[in-house]
Amino acid sequence: MNWSKGGDFTKNLLSLQLQLKTLLEGVGGEDTAALLDAIAHLTKSERAVVIPLLARVVQRIASGEKRLSTQEDKELKDFEDSLFDSVLEAFGNTAAANETDLAKDREAKLAVVPGGKSPSDRVAIKKPIRVPALIDLSKERESRRKNAASSPRDIV
Repeated sequence: MNWSKGGDFTKNLLSLQLQLKTLLEGVGGEDTAALLDAIAHLTKSERAVVIPLLARVVQRIASGEKRLSTQEDKELKDFEDSLFDSVLEAFGNTAAANETDLAKDREAKLAVVPGGKSPSDRVAIKKPIRVPALIDLSKERESRRKNAASSPRDIV
């Protein structure tokens, strides 16, 4: 199936596919898809037992004080915390600097500076909108029949 050329449906389908992929990557990616595939192979009664059990196990792990984490998880969390702190610090410094600048320039006003494009350069030349005309199908068929009857291809 060629997905590169398509209309609104194809674009929306690709968008949905990207959203689903992003959603799965946020919750385990291929492993989660494999788990859902395995659950899909169960019967309805087996799913009725397995899904609540899996949900309870996951909730107990998530709510517990002792969590499974790797060194990489700890490093990522430390990095996120330090990045968050540095962003807050930068915002604090910027806000303080802006307040002092505003206090100095209470009487600052806007002014027009010379230069830039002339008004004639800014006006874009717009092409007229071509509205398709309605056609009468019966008249078009009749004119094609007349043209086909009088075409030089018929002459042998």
